[in-house]
Amino acid sequence: MRLFKPNFLKNMLNIVYFSGLTHLLKPLTQGDGIIFMLHHILPNAVADESQFRPNGLLEITPEFLDETISFLKKNGYDIISLNQIENRLRVGSKGKPFVVFTIDDGYLDNLEHAYPVFQKHNCPFTVFITTDLCDHTLFMWWRALDAVIRDNAHVSFNQFGINIDKSTQNVEEKYSAYNEIYWQLRDMDEAEKRKAVLSLSEKYNHDPIAETRQVAMTWQQLKDLEADELVTIGAHTISHSALAKLNDKDASDEIILSREHIKKQTDITCEHFCYPYGTADEANLREFSIARDAGYKTAVTTQKGMLYAGHIDHLHNLPRVSLNGDYQNIRYVKTYLSGLPFMLWNKFKKIHQY
Repeated sequence: MRLFKPNFLKNMLNIVYFSGLTHLLKPLTQGDGIIFMLHHILPNAVADESQFRPNGLLEITPEFLDETISFLKKNGYDIISLNQIENRLRVGSKGKPFVVFTIDDGYLDNLEHAYPVFQKHNCPFTVFITTDLCDHTLFMWWRALDAVIRDNAHVSFNQFGINIDKSTQNVEEKYSAYNEIYWQLRDMDEAEKRKAVLSLSEKYNHDPIAETRQVAMTWQQLKDLEADELVTIGAHTISHSALAKLNDKDASDEIILSREHIKKQTDITCEHFCYPYGTADEANLREFSIARDAGYKTAVTTQKGMLYAGHIDHLHNLPRVSLNGDYQNIRYVKTYLSGLPFMLWNKFKKIHQY
């Protein structure tokens, strides 16, 4: 979701890049590897500030993915499977820097547009599956909120603690309304949040499940994708809920039963897990412990950071870096790979402290 003005973040990254510090400090800050996070790979995923695209940061073009992989290969990075990450962390700085690609949720565009690019480069990648998505029952509240505001010139709603009455005729007004509702939703528990957006969707005649059916992979498509040895399938809960906001049983069920459901539908055994949303507010020590005790080899967050040898003791709270749809330029990829922005973000701590 668009939580900050893209120009502000771009300016900060540009300052870091053009200062020359990325090149100077890279030996100290780049770490041993990086996990890239993607969601949607779409031909029309081009940043355009004249359009209302609050989830645009989750979308990159196949061309940008292709350019990124080509750059990595040309510059000596090893692109490895998530299955190899534990061994590479044990090697640490003795090996070449490595990159892991992961894609969250299980969208159809992963098969249609991302897979051909990875296949072209013989590049491994992991897809984390939200089982309700492939069951075509997932209520994607963030997309529903997007659609309601996009398709209406005025939004008025006063239920479930959401109180808004705003014009949404132009892009600026739409972003203002979206961010106002979004931040109120983030403070709610999962059940209340979904009820609120579902009620909003019904008021404005938006059918969110119809959209789910359009954008999700089927179980058969997932099986077909996994047949390629380049592809690893991981679990990403049942309902894409913020786990830290659930009780112990529900959080455990989301982590464990999602893997069981994938096994039942596809005969694929998942050895890796991904926490929805993945910040410290949505996945923390309890969730890491559940994933570890469930037998997953690794689990990934959305905490920003590079990988260091010390992460061998933190395999169930690995950081990732988003290939952001607002920053589709190799200059930003170079900046990420230096590790400097994340060293600054994490106050010079290599491993996030929970």
